[in-house]
Amino acid sequence: MFDIGMIEMFMIVLLAVIVVGPKDLPALLRNIGRFISKIRAMGQEFQTSIKQMADEVELEEVTRKLNEAGNIPLDANDTAPDIKPEEEQDKKDPV
Repeated sequence: MFDIGMIEMFMIVLLAVIVVGPKDLPALLRNIGRFISKIRAMGQEFQTSIKQMADEVELEEVTRKLNEAGNIPLDANDTAPDIKPEEEQDKKDPV
């Protein structure tokens, strides 16, 4: 992820011990761990909310398409009465 080698990691730890001190280092590491945990939780929450918004948009699009498709049979039913008299006429006068 960060491409940090062993030497770089050792230098970071040594610098932290010098700056913070060995007494306060465990508390600092715990606080850093909590901070990283909160950042990860916020990232997960953000991803979840984006996915929910995408699902809602997709659902609205599908609903719109179904409503458009639902209008098609109404037009087909309007033409059906025109066909019935012709069928009855064909039955009375076969060719």
